[in-house]
Amino acid sequence: MSEVILDVQALPEALLEMITTKRVKLRQDNGVISLIPLREYTQEECPLLGIAKDSPLTVEKFLAMTREDRILEGLDS
Repeated sequence: MSEVILDVQALPEALLEMITTKRVKLRQDNGVISLIPLREYTQEECPLLGIAKDSPLTVEKFLAMTREDRILEGLDS
């Protein structure tokens, strides 16, 4: 299975009338091609967006801290 994100302007006019979002996910799986509209959420719709906007904590730092905790607890070697 493969997936690609496309701007809807790259689609034929007939599809543009059916899709109300700005982007779609193009998925190909076993010869079947699917277009999945991608809706973008605003801060008001999803208050978790941007919750750590100014935080110095990155995903990598968080995962490293989690690994250290697991080692200290004896769960990982």
